[in-house]
Amino acid sequence: MSSGDFQTYFHTRANRFAAFYSSEPVARVLGRGPLFDRLRLAVDTTVALGAKRVLDVGCGSGPLFAPLAAAGIHVTGIDPAQAMVALARQQAAGFPGLVEVEPRGWEQLTEVDTYDVAVALGVFDYIGEPAELLGRMGRAARHVVASFPSPGLRLSLRKLRYGAHGVGVHGYAALGFGRLASDSGMEVVDVVPLGRAGYFVHFRRCSAASTETLGGTPPPART
Repeated sequence: MSSGDFQTYFHTRANRFAAFYSSEPVARVLGRGPLFDRLRLAVDTTVALGAKRVLDVGCGSGPLFAPLAAAGIHVTGIDPAQAMVALARQQAAGFPGLVEVEPRGWEQLTEVDTYDVAVALGVFDYIGEPAELLGRMGRAARHVVASFPSPGLRLSLRKLRYGAHGVGVHGYAALGFGRLASDSGMEVVDVVPLGRAGYFVHFRRCSAASTETLGGTPPPART
């Protein structure tokens, strides 16, 4: 999958994906309740950690903005799809001084210890190099919370549907999170099942890990 295929897919379907968060009761009837479960878990974990600054990777239309801003937390959302960025900025406008949105993908994530928590909901689904993404997030923040889809019929159908548009989808087994964490200089704090949808995982940077080695050598900082 090229980054162009990925960006185009989500750019052209931004409003559709944003609509998933418009009504929790409707989402649950349609079998998309885990979208709200993982959202709530991300907010609760972030607040419990006492975070002041959060990085929202693949922020989409910004469903995390309101609950985090309501807790007085500053949020930086990044997304590579321009239509998603436009929707996210509309949402961010309601929280001046607390939420900012940047049009970039995770490959351009070069910050070091800039945030307290980095969040990625519905992002690792499409990542072929999960250890690199987790490493970059772990370099930017000591704590990382993310969602992961599990293998099964549900994922197989998604692979067929998304694959027709050049977008790859990846599944994750619960037993693999420890290896993923160690490959990224992180450790697993908690794994919460999200039914058939997958898992919500809280990672923490290992005390012995250097921010210079997490996820490999970072590229030069943007100017």
